[in-house]
Amino acid sequence: MKSLLFASIALLLFLTTSCQKEELLDPTLSNVDYRDQLIGTYEGTLSYKDVVQVEDSPTPKTEAEVLEAQTIKIEKAPNTSNGLIVDGNPLNIVPQSADDKNKYEDVLLYAGKDCSGHENYTLLFFPQEKRLVLKYKHQRTCTVGSLDRHNFFEGKMKTP
Repeated sequence: MKSLLFASIALLLFLTTSCQKEELLDPTLSNVDYRDQLIGTYEGTLSYKDVVQVEDSPTPKTEAEVLEAQTIKIEKAPNTSNGLIVDGNPLNIVPQSADDKNKYEDVLLYAGKDCSGHENYTLLFFPQEKRLVLKYKHQRTCTVGSLDRHNFFEGKMKTP
């Protein structure tokens, strides 16, 4: 009888604390739009990896590097209510995610006579830390070979 009572109390405590944990970890910030706070210049580390496969070569050529003290500028897109421009390039308009107001992502597909491919942008903003993460992937296949590029930037907002 005592063991049943003890097990019931332990189960009740477990359920109570697990429910409290879920409430504390609930990501309510994803519904808040921090776009105005996101605008600015960020300084951080950029790492990239390029894998190039030339049609005539059996082995791909890989280049990778980590660059410190790099900057990325984020601006509002002038003609889009929820888009951002990365590094002043109007072709780099990244729209806001419908699910998370602190996440921006876009996929660009293209095809031409000699090349086709796609580019993926994912931008995450962490408002409490004023931290930005930008992931960029570009995969291109051409008649002369292919390119697989992965860039990863992580930085904090520069203070004016």
